Amino acid sequence: MTGAYLLEVTNRVPNRIAFQELVDLLFRYRYEELFLYSEREFAAPAEFDSYCRMQGVALTVLDRDAYDALLMKGETVAVKSEAQRSLCGRVEAMRESMIAAEAEARRRHARRFLVTDFSDGYEWHPPCVSLPAIVMGGTFASSGAKAANMDLEHELDSVLGAPLAKHLLELGTLYLRGGAYRDGESEYFNILAGDCGYSRHPGLTQSVLDEVSGIVRGIRVAAERWVDRSDRAKEIVYAANLLDAACHRRSEPLLRDIRDEHGRIWRQSFAPEGRVESLSRLPRF
Repeated sequence: MTGAYLLEVTNRVPNRIAFQELVDLLFRYRYEELFLYSEREFAAPAEFDSYCRMQGVALTVLDRDAYDALLMKGETVAVKSEAQRSLCGRVEAMRESMIAAEAEARRRHARRFLVTDFSDGYEWHPPCVSLPAIVMGGTFASSGAKAANMDLEHELDSVLGAPLAKHLLELGTLYLRGGAYRDGESEYFNILAGDCGYSRHPGLTQSVLDEVSGIVRGIRVAAERWVDRSDRAKEIVYAANLLDAACHRRSEPLLRDIRDEHGRIWRQSFAPEGRVESLSRLPRF
């Protein structure tokens, strides 16, 4: 199968450097196609198309109708990155979805293994949260079922250029704490996105939230050692802080810090458009 990756760019268009880094990563993991999906009218900048052609990755812009038509073709099997509505990703759900999608692709003799990476409607999760799905999806497309046994942490450390994968993957499993798993979303995202009176899952007792918060703070301290050398480390720290804020939904100082950090993280990877709208969705008291 050929690997394909779809990035929703409705409100988060990568800047030139971030786009080139993404295409380099897709090339490394043998993706042959990159789709940019937008619910608004969007034309990819000329330098995007030029860089894709240079790396041998075909670039296509899709609107809703074109995306629906793509999925209707039996040659395409799509699998979600599990980054949307997650804050920090859902690594185990992603792994299970990849295994099931690869089996379905073999059954249907599909030609294209499409990893879809949609925003959460709030554009909160940083790009690093999608990395596990990009790495694993490309490996499934090129290597088949044996990708289920890949050393994902080792691969991610190589991509990150620093020993940060264990922290990223640990953040991506905390959604399972307290038995609060929901299909397609994480309860911590719902807590942070909801009103102050949001009724959380009964499994997320205060003791569970405190436990998760303690784990997150340890991850943040470990990742902070690398922030002077790695933009990905900055993203991991931000993702950890988002999750910590969900555990302390009423902490005004923590949420104020998150708002400031969100702006810095956004500007690392995305063009300014969409930032104000994204920032406005973060809780404010």
